[in-house]
Amino acid sequence: MTLTELQPEPVELLGAACSRATSLIGPDLAALVSARITATLSGVPSTLDGDGLDDRDRDCLALVDQMLIDVASVSDATVASAARHFDSGGLSDFVTATYVTEARIRLGIAADLLLGGMA
Repeated sequence: MTLTELQPEPVELLGAACSRATSLIGPDLAALVSARITATLSGVPSTLDGDGLDDRDRDCLALVDQMLIDVASVSDATVASAARHFDSGGLSDFVTATYVTEARIRLGIAADLLLGGMA
């Protein structure tokens, strides 16, 4: 039995939250964040550190990395580096989108291990 079969409404609401998160930060950045979180939580080396990343992507991924390790120890310098790429309120949207994405990925990993997956 899948998580969606067991809890259809919460899974649907999480999907809506993820869609909203994507609309807040854009599909390209959302995909990058999702890929980094998935790689980190799965224990797979990330291939997202290559030359194809621009300053915004690198700065945002650095913030995501620190948030995944210990959000309480995120440095002011890392926050400032990511913040410079957003208009007023944009960094808050990015952090919120990152949290929602992380929650979805963690739930998906747990559902895969304990149930028949998410869907």
